[in-house]
Amino acid sequence: MKKIKFAPLFLILSLIQLNNFLFAAIVDTPEASLSPAQREWLIDNQAHAKKHYISEIAKATDKEVPAYNAAFISYTEKDFQETDKYLNLALNSNPKYGPALLLKARIEYDRHNLTNCFKHLKKAIKYHPFAEIPNYYFGKYLYERNKYNDAIDYLIDAISDNKLYTFSYPILGDIYLRHGEFDDAIKILEKGLKYSYDAEILYQLARAYKISGQKNRAIKYFGLFSYLYPQHPDIGKVTDYLAENSVKNIFTNGFEPIPERGESSRFFPVGEDVLYSVHWGIIRVGELNTEIIDTLIYKGHDAYKVRFSLDSNPALEFIASLHSDYITIIDQRTKQTYRHYLHIRENNIISEKVYDYDRINGIFKCRIIHEDGHIDYLEKYLPKNTIDGTSILFYSRQVVQERRTEFILTTIDETFVITEIGFNDVKEPIMVRDKEELAYRISGENRYKGIVGFTGNFRGWFRDDPSYLPVGSDFEIWVGRISIKMAMEEEQRLHKYAR
Repeated sequence: MKKIKFAPLFLILSLIQLNNFLFAAIVDTPEASLSPAQREWLIDNQAHAKKHYISEIAKATDKEVPAYNAAFISYTEKDFQETDKYLNLALNSNPKYGPALLLKARIEYDRHNLTNCFKHLKKAIKYHPFAEIPNYYFGKYLYERNKYNDAIDYLIDAISDNKLYTFSYPILGDIYLRHGEFDDAIKILEKGLKYSYDAEILYQLARAYKISGQKNRAIKYFGLFSYLYPQHPDIGKVTDYLAENSVKNIFTNGFEPIPERGESSRFFPVGEDVLYSVHWGIIRVGELNTEIIDTLIYKGHDAYKVRFSLDSNPALEFIASLHSDYITIIDQRTKQTYRHYLHIRENNIISEKVYDYDRINGIFKCRIIHEDGHIDYLEKYLPKNTIDGTSILFYSRQVVQERRTEFILTTIDETFVITEIGFNDVKEPIMVRDKEELAYRISGENRYKGIVGFTGNFRGWFRDDPSYLPVGSDFEIWVGRISIKMAMEEEQRLHKYAR
């Protein structure tokens, strides 16, 4: 009997360990040098991360970062006694440490100690490396206390600090609606939607049209909200409004359900490792490397582990320095993202991030490690069928296989933006490693500014064989166009820009 009981237990523990190993493997890249605490934080092992951060405090010369990180995790666990303990340690080590000042303000707000909260928020705005965050919280807290006029200033400052930190737009829009300033509400919400199709921005924009008497526009955007966010808490109000107005065909802005994808969609060859040369005119400005690393089972789903790396030419470091790795777990059939790791070294932007796409609950989660080592967490509602911005290259191969055109939302800098992929049913000759071959062409548009300024129109060519391997592309960027072509075999062997 003992063996019968023990065997399932042993199997369960083994599977848990295997899953932890597989989840952790996403941050395994030779480009990154993560501490044990950082690794555990990124893969969402908070208890282990906290333990490691606490152990770092005693050894650290500057204790504010590990102490703040221990306090931050304690705060997310609602362990306020531990939060106070490590937060006080962080502020004693450095009274001007911005992230700790912000966390102090947040916990004081939870305790309804507004005077102390606002005092620390003012300091946080001065000392935080990302002033948009404390500005947003100051505006949000004033809004929640019905101090609308005061809130406006901080929310506008947050947007001015970083227009892509999109949490301020819907609150600002709602304040304008409460003041009866409908045009201002619509203007700021349309600006926010330009940067990200966030649920709250879309919902408030539909409300703004409804309240201002623009019924057709309200129906349009409530319809789009109901399509993109069927799991949102406000979906009942939206569907009731659409039903009251006898809306049967909702507006989807060109988004469509992805088709059923079966065994024929599992066509990626594991072990594929391809280097591409990136040219701006005649200048070789960098290398792009894609790799299909492995297959795995991720939370019960058959998945691929893929990698996208970008390295700039070291001779051009006076212009730009880029050495970033992006590792993604994608579904084998749909090519949709489950988890995405970003090791970012893009000029002066240095960070580690993991995106989790919780499609069951419709939640997007982002865990961050900033340049100085302090951690952060961001969460939004997840639009239907959204993928990460670098996996769009792998996703495009699926679209080519299916001979279809698709609008899709992609995640760029924690915003949700549109990519259009158009299959033209056209083959064109293209030079691939000094040999001409006919390749399928797609064309489309990135409606955002992506990695190293990828924006606007693009074209791509894909091999006419069962792998649909990309063999070349060209993109608009902020300084013109760049071309990407499969590197020569010697260039592939050297991969000399990687470091």
